[in-house]
Amino acid sequence: MIRNVVLLTKSNKKNTDILDHRVVYNEEIVRGTRVTELNGSQSQNNAIGKQYNHSYVIRLEGIYNADKVAFVEDYQKNKARVLQIAQIRNHHFKTDIYCGDTEVKS
Repeated sequence: MIRNVVLLTKSNKKNTDILDHRVVYNEEIVRGTRVTELNGSQSQNNAIGKQYNHSYVIRLEGIYNADKVAFVEDYQKNKARVLQIAQIRNHHFKTDIYCGDTEVKS
């Protein structure tokens, strides 16, 4: 499936308020990414090594780095459903991001 994603990277900008510990993220929208949903615990364990309620492999053209990722539709509504990144793999001018929403603990 082809979807647009938002890559969230922690900002290096220093906060002047020493009591404010909020993390500020820079947003980069990448359009036309290939998204594959991993179904089943065995496929998740084989690819990521963890199990999530929903997990995805997002394939990007180019070399990217991010701390978190979200789908544009969900993120623009209310900045909800931000996905945790389990792994980022770079391959000859391509990036694969393995991510999930809530990790399943057994």
